[in-house]
Amino acid sequence: MKQPDNKQLGIKFDIDGKALSQGEISQAKKHLKIKSKSNLSFIIAVVVLGAAVSYRAITLDYDKELELFHISLYIGMWFGVFTGLMIDGTIKRKLQMVMVAVILSSSASLFLSMLAVLLMGHATVWISSFNILASALACMWVLTRYDEVIKAKESIKAVNDKQFHFIRKASANFSKLYHFSEKIIAEDRAPLVGEYWAYRDWIRSKIDQNNKSKR
Repeated sequence: MKQPDNKQLGIKFDIDGKALSQGEISQAKKHLKIKSKSNLSFIIAVVVLGAAVSYRAITLDYDKELELFHISLYIGMWFGVFTGLMIDGTIKRKLQMVMVAVILSSSASLFLSMLAVLLMGHATVWISSFNILASALACMWVLTRYDEVIKAKESIKAVNDKQFHFIRKASANFSKLYHFSEKIIAEDRAPLVGEYWAYRDWIRSKIDQNNKSKR
């Protein structure tokens, strides 16, 4: 496993390598906890900026503030829902990403459009473009940065009963997976979700290779 650092968030599970120790798992959890708080602080900052600029624009008696607010919410909501559905993972993870993406994209959309109004005047013709741009950029950030942290945190959790049964069955049928399972047992811990993903991906790769060889 390559230890996560400031440039690398993903946690690698190498079936050919050494299984993670308890110390490495604890270190990864601490690192991801810090990254998660950092990302959450960024989201909160965007929300606060959106609220502050919106309040300032409304106090200037901008006659379209309610319409602008609705546009920002609608565009941000749909971008957020789309982002959540694009995530590959469990229903819980998809819902989590939808909520974060909706909050972030709506706030960014409202902030940028309101800022444009303050700087450019009643530029209503450009408002939808500013909303779409801000929402798209916010959701791209969610898909790349925030999703990496969430996925990494999920990968170092212990497997559930269904996933554990899959690992046991896979280990019984493939010697390579059996040897890696023995390394996990030697570390005196339960298998991790990331290791379950590694087993699943390895089996899928094996099936694809067999199908290609039969053609």
